[in-house]
Amino acid sequence: MRISRKLLVVLAIAALGIGTIYAQPSPPTPPEPKTPDVTVPGETRASLSPREMQTETKKLTAEMEGFHVRVLQLQAAARKAKDVIKLNCVNEKLLAVKQLLNIADVADNDLTEAISSGDRDAQVHQYSQVKLAHERATAERDEAEGCIGEEIVFVGPTAVEVDGPPMPDDPTDDPLDPFDAVPSEFEQVILASPWY
Repeated sequence: MRISRKLLVVLAIAALGIGTIYAQPSPPTPPEPKTPDVTVPGETRASLSPREMQTETKKLTAEMEGFHVRVLQLQAAARKAKDVIKLNCVNEKLLAVKQLLNIADVADNDLTEAISSGDRDAQVHQYSQVKLAHERATAERDEAEGCIGEEIVFVGPTAVEVDGPPMPDDPTDDPLDPFDAVPSEFEQVILASPWY
């Protein structure tokens, strides 16, 4: 009898616990995350044909070679100015542009191989490497321009000429200048002293 009471109490507690669990509302489902409307650097358009990818790659590589030439010009300007700090900064950017140009050249060759083999994933990958290298080379070129600063475009001191109506009561046009008066003869104080 005693065991049956304990069993009854345990069953009653279990029934209450199960009822409480089923009475809870289900947790809300989290909303799906929204995709942002931004373009990630190096993001490529997968709709390009292999020929378009190759043409675009050649164009981007040619632009990067132009960046290389510009940074070399900045390096020459820093050398001519004998400014070691600017030269070190430009040399660092020049090294980065050269490395990115090498990456783009290798990716261009690999793109040609991927086009000839017909591997679409490899084509998109190599094209995106060139695109990303171009974006980074553009940033490095801009930073190299910042290393040199505005001294390269400085042409000379600014001269300002103002044409306007004459000023009334202009003190510089006074005919009786008090500082142009004839000095008068005063006896020196030292000679007038009886103790000297």
